[in-house]
Amino acid sequence: MTSEKAPYPDQPPPYSGAGEGGAQPGFAPPPGQPGYPPQGQPGYPPQGQPGYPPQGQPGYAPPSVQPVVTPPTTIVVTSMQMGTRSTPVQCPHCQQHVNTVCEYETGMFAWLIVGVLCLVGCWLGCCLIPLCIDDCKDVRHTCPNCRNNIGMFKRL
Repeated sequence: MTSEKAPYPDQPPPYSGAGEGGAQPGFAPPPGQPGYPPQGQPGYPPQGQPGYPPQGQPGYAPPSVQPVVTPPTTIVVTSMQMGTRSTPVQCPHCQQHVNTVCEYETGMFAWLIVGVLCLVGCWLGCCLIPLCIDDCKDVRHTCPNCRNNIGMFKRL
């Protein structure tokens, strides 16, 4: 019988075959083999989830799953006072700080001036001049990045 020494004192000796119960030293044998520790305590049934009887027995009720209902998300957009000229704002759509792009549109105020001029007696086309003046029109403010509508300035 030869004694093999480990090359270093803090390492275990080399494997020399199966140990007790047919298992390698340092490893537990597979379940059902001799030397395998029993599960739970002897004389007691195996434990299930705490608070629930084991499945298959009377009185067993699986845990109920309640659906999670989330309320719909509401986006609150504060009304900004838009004027007739470009305004620095934070776009509510793309969240960028931009100066708005103004687009002038003919609105009720311009048409009201046209009607008043027609009633006064301007019949040679001079009554259509308010349709060409930006200061008589409504102003739509849009974002230069995403081209979405940010606000509207109406004269009436």
